[in-house]
Amino acid sequence: MIQSNLPFGSSATTGFRLQKIEVLNWGTFDGQIYRASPGGDSTLLIGKNGSGKSTLVDALLTLLVRPGVRNFNVAAGAKKRERDEKSYLLGAYDRSSDDDSQSIRVKHLRPKGDSYSVLLAFFHNADIEKSFTVAQVLYLASDQSVEKVYCFTDDERSIQTDFGELQAAESILKILKQRGVRATRTFQEYEGWFNKATHVKSKAMEVFNQTVAVKDIQKLNDFIRSHMLEAHDWSDKVERLLGHFMQLNEAHDCLVRARQQRDLLEPVARFGEEYRIIENSIRRIENLQNAAPAYEAQRAIDLFTPLMEKEERELKEVRSRLVSIADETARLRSNHRWLLNQIDNVGGDRLKLIPALIGLEEVESRNKHSAFVSFQDSLATIGIESEMSNAEAFVKAISEFPERKSSLESESEQVARIRSDLAHRQITARSLLVDLRAELTGLERRRDNMPEWCVQMRKSISDALGIAIGEIPFAAELMQVRADERDWESSIEKVLHGLALSLLVPDRFYPLIASHMERTRLIAQGHGQRLVYQRVTDRRHGRTGGMNSPQSLVEKLDLRDRHPLLPWLKIELSEHFDFRCCESIDEFRSFEGQAMTQNRHVKYGKRRHEKDDRDRVVDPRNFVLGWDNRDKKRRLAEEIQRLSTADSVLTGEIDQADRQYRRIQRQLTAIEEAQRITNFDQIDFPRHDVEIARLKEEQQAIESQSNELQTLKRHLQETEALITDLELEKDELIGDERERKNSIDSAQKAIANAERCLDRWRGDGSLAQFLPLYEEIDEVLREPPVTAFSLFERLKAQIANWHQVIEQQRKNLTESQNRLTTAMSKFLGVCPEKTDDLSASSVYLDAFLDLRQQILEDDLPRHEQRFKERLNQKVIEEIGLFRNSLEQERRGIEGKIELLNVSLKKLEYRSGTHIELQPRPMRDSEISDFQSQLRECIEGSFEDTAEANEARFLRIKKLIVRLRDEESKRWRDKVTDVRRWFDFVAAVIDQDSGKTVSVYQDSSGQSGGEKAKLAFTILVAAIAYQYDLEPDLPVSDRFHFVVVDEMFSKVDDQHAEYALNLFRQFGLQLLIVAPLDAKARVTQPYVGRYLHVVKKENRSAIYEMTATEFDEVAEASQSYSKDGAAMS
Repeated sequence: MIQSNLPFGSSATTGFRLQKIEVLNWGTFDGQIYRASPGGDSTLLIGKNGSGKSTLVDALLTLLVRPGVRNFNVAAGAKKRERDEKSYLLGAYDRSSDDDSQSIRVKHLRPKGDSYSVLLAFFHNADIEKSFTVAQVLYLASDQSVEKVYCFTDDERSIQTDFGELQAAESILKILKQRGVRATRTFQEYEGWFNKATHVKSKAMEVFNQTVAVKDIQKLNDFIRSHMLEAHDWSDKVERLLGHFMQLNEAHDCLVRARQQRDLLEPVARFGEEYRIIENSIRRIENLQNAAPAYEAQRAIDLFTPLMEKEERELKEVRSRLVSIADETARLRSNHRWLLNQIDNVGGDRLKLIPALIGLEEVESRNKHSAFVSFQDSLATIGIESEMSNAEAFVKAISEFPERKSSLESESEQVARIRSDLAHRQITARSLLVDLRAELTGLERRRDNMPEWCVQMRKSISDALGIAIGEIPFAAELMQVRADERDWESSIEKVLHGLALSLLVPDRFYPLIASHMERTRLIAQGHGQRLVYQRVTDRRHGRTGGMNSPQSLVEKLDLRDRHPLLPWLKIELSEHFDFRCCESIDEFRSFEGQAMTQNRHVKYGKRRHEKDDRDRVVDPRNFVLGWDNRDKKRRLAEEIQRLSTADSVLTGEIDQADRQYRRIQRQLTAIEEAQRITNFDQIDFPRHDVEIARLKEEQQAIESQSNELQTLKRHLQETEALITDLELEKDELIGDERERKNSIDSAQKAIANAERCLDRWRGDGSLAQFLPLYEEIDEVLREPPVTAFSLFERLKAQIANWHQVIEQQRKNLTESQNRLTTAMSKFLGVCPEKTDDLSASSVYLDAFLDLRQQILEDDLPRHEQRFKERLNQKVIEEIGLFRNSLEQERRGIEGKIELLNVSLKKLEYRSGTHIELQPRPMRDSEISDFQSQLRECIEGSFEDTAEANEARFLRIKKLIVRLRDEESKRWRDKVTDVRRWFDFVAAVIDQDSGKTVSVYQDSSGQSGGEKAKLAFTILVAAIAYQYDLEPDLPVSDRFHFVVVDEMFSKVDDQHAEYALNLFRQFGLQLLIVAPLDAKARVTQPYVGRYLHVVKKENRSAIYEMTATEFDEVAEASQSYSKDGAAMS
C-alpha cells in the first residue's frame, strides 16, 4: 500500500456531504420512491451489470451537472445518445427487434409518459451546521419534449413530503414555491443557487462529471484546459475592437482619399502655376502692345513739347535778331547815305545831329541797363552765375531756364509731398497719442493687459446681457509668460495671440451671447470691430498639461489659479498649442510637429512655416497676456513721451519745409521775370555806350576838322562792310527761321495728334489701364535713350519683337494647358464625384486650386487628426486593453497552476517525489505570430509621425482583418484562448533536491498503472482546485462529494489504494460504483456505507448493507464466478 507522508487534515465529515438521494419514476426505479442514505460517509454502490447502478449515478449527474455537459452511463459503456432524460422519464428497460420492419423497438415501463419523475439529493455540512436540498421535477410536454423544474432549499426536503401530488404541469412551479421551495425553469439560476451555497468554481461540476468515468488522462493539455481552467469569452472585447477598427478604417479611408486627392492636385497646382505664368506673360506683353500707342502718344508729347519750346525760343531769338538786323541795316543805310552826301558835300549839319543821336543812345542805354540789372537779380535769385557780356552768355543763361524750372517744379512738388507726409505723420502721431493716453487711462483702472477696444466690447456685452465681466474673461487674462521665460515672450505672444484675444463664453451663456452677436454690430472706439469668442464646454477627458514635454510652450506659462474656466484652457493649450520651444535651428528643423524659436520662427507642421518680425508683433506694448499691467503701463508712458517729443520735432520740420517751399516759389517767380527778356539786345546797354563814345569822338573830330574827308570815307567803308555782314547774317537767319518753323509745325502736328489720341483713350477709360505700363515700356526702351527722332522707329521695332514673343508663348501655353488638363483629367478619373463641380479645363483652374487649398488647410488636417485620434485614442488603446487582458489571463493561469502545484506538492507521487504541473509556452506558430502582432500593433505608439501611424495602421489592419474573417474563426478561437498558449507537462519532482526526475506529456508511453496513477493525481488536484478545497483546514464550507464509477476495475490494488488515500486526504466523500466482484473489496477500508442495487422483473431497487453482509454477497459472487469457470 502506498503511504502518504502528509497527515490527513480533513475529517471524514468535513464540508457539504451527500446525506441521501431519492428518485421517483427514474429509469427502472419505477412506481415508488427509492432512497439511498450515505449519511455523509464514503459509500460503495455495488450491483450486477444492468441492475441500475449507472441509472442512480445519472440521477446525480442530472441534479448537479449542466445539460449538454453530463455523460449518461458512459462508465457502463453506453453510447452518447443511448440514454437521455426522456428515456429515463419513460422508464426504458429493454430493446427488441421487429422482424417485419427490421427496426429496434425500445420497451418502457411508463410508455404513456403521463407520470412525472422526481430526483432529490440532500447535503449537510456538520462543521458549520448548514444544509441544502437540490431536486428536479421532470415531465413530458404536449410536444413530447422533456420539461424540468429546478428546485433548491436551504434545509432538508423529501419527495414524499414536498413533491407529492403534482398533477397539473402548468402549476408545478407555483405549487412548489407555495411549499417554500425555490423553483425555476432555468438551469442557470438553479446552478447559481448551488454555486453560492458551495463556493465551487464554474468548472467544478464539469470535473465532477468527468470524474465519474475517468480512468486515465489521454491528453494532459486537454484535461487541464477543459477541467482545471475556465474558458474566457473574449467576443465582447473582440467585437468592440472590431467596431473601433471600422471607425478607424473609415477615418483612414477618408485620410487616404484626402492624401490621394492632395497628391493628384499637386501636378494640377504645379502645371497651373506654369500655365498662369505663361498666360500672365502673354497678357502682360499684350497689355504692353495695347499700351504702346498711348505710350507713343504720351512720349511724343513729352519729347516734342520741350523740343518745340526750344525751337520756339530759338525762333523768337532769330526773329528778334532779324528785327535788330533790319533796324541796324536801316540805320546803317541811312548813315551810308549821309556819308555819301557828306563826302560829296562836307558840311556842319552833322554837328547838329550828333547830340540828338547821343541823347537817343543814352535813353536806350538807361532802359537796357535797368533791364540788365533786373535780369541779373533774377539770375542771382535763381542761382545762375553768369556775366552778361555778350549774346553767347545770354543764350547760355536762358537755356538753363527750362531745366532749372523743371527741377524747381519737381523740387516744389517733392517739398510739398514731404510737407504733406510730415503733416500726415504728425496727425497720425497725435491720433496715436490720443489712443495711447486713453489706453493708459484704461490700464490705470484695471490690472490686465487687454487692449481698450476689447475691454469696451466686453463691457457692452456685459451691460446688454447682465452678465458679470468676470464670468466672460479673455483667454489672455488667464495666462502669462513665466518670469524666467521672458526671452520667449514675443514668440509666445505671437503664437497665442488669436487665442489670447478670444472671449471665453461658458456654455450656460452661449445662447444669450450668440443671439446678441447675431443682432448687434460690434463697435468700439468709433470703429467696427472683429471679436472671436470660444464656447467653453465640459472637457474632462482631453489632454492636460501633465502630458506635455518640458520643452513645450505650455510649460512656459503661468495659469491663473482657481478660475472655473482654467480646466478648459489647460486642455485647449495642450491639444492645440503644444509647440516645442527649440533652442537651435537644428532642433527646430529636425523636430516633427509644431515648433518655434525665440525669434518668432514658427513651424505649424511639416509644410507651413512663418517668420514674423513686424513691429507690432515685436513691440512689447502690444503684448496682451497676463494679469499684471505695470510693465505695459511703463512702456505706454515711455511711448507717450517719445511721441510728444516726436510731435515737437515734426513741427520744426514742417516749418523748415514751409521755408524751403517759399524759397522755391521765389526762384520760379524769378525765372518767369527773366524769361520776359527774349534776346540779348534787350539788355545790351554797353553797345549804346560804345555808340555814344563813338558819336562823341565823331563830334570832336568834326569839330577839329582834321582829315575830314578821309574820316568820312573810312566811315563809309566801315558802314558798307557792316551792311554786308548784316545782309549775310540776315540770309542765314531767314533759312534758320524757315527750318525752325517747319520743325515747330511738325512738333505741333505730332503733339496735336498725340493729344487727340490721348483724349480718345481718356474718354473711353482705357488710358487709366495703360498708364501703369509706361514705366515697364520705359525700361524696355531704356538703352539707348529714346529721342523725339528715334521714338517711332524704336517702338515699331519693339512691337514687332513682342509679336514674335507672344507667338512663341502661345505655343508654350498650349503645351502647358495640355499638361494641366491631363493632370485634371487624372484627378477627375480617380474622383468622379467631383465632376459635377469641376471639369478638365483651364477655366476651372481656380476651382481646382480652391479645392486643393481646402484639402490642405481643412480636409487633410481634419482627417489626419480624426485618424490619429481613432488610432491612438481608440484602436491602439483597445488593442492595449485587449492584450493586457490576455496577459492578465495568462498570468492568472500561471497563478492558478501555481496554486494547483501547492496542492500537488502535498500529494506524494512516488516515494520522496511529487507531481508539478509546468505551463510551458506553446510552440505554435499561429499563437506566437498572434502575440507578436499584438505587440507590434502597440509598439511605437508614441511616435506620432504620418509614416509611423500608417505603418501601425497596416499592422493593425492585418490583425483585425483576420480576427473579423468568419473563415478564420478556428484561428481566432485558438489564438485568443489563453489556455492554449501553454503546453502543460507533468514533472515528477524530487522532494529533497527539487530536481526533475521525469516528465510526462499527456500520458503516452506509460503503463496502465502509471497512467491511472497520474490520472488520479491530476484528477484529485483538479477537484481540489475546482472545489476550492484547503485540506489542512479543520473546517470547510465547500462541497466535498465525488462519484467514481468503476474507477478501479482495471487498476491493481496498490494504485487503487493510492487513489483512495488521495481522496481521503482532501476529505472527499466518495460514492464508489463497482460491479459485484472481488475487486470491490479494496475499497472496504475507505467506505462507511454499502448500497446494493438489484433488478427484478425489469425494475430496480436499492438495499443498504452492513460490512458483513457485503462480505457475504461478495464471497457468494466470487464463488459463483469460480463455479461457473469450473463448469465451463
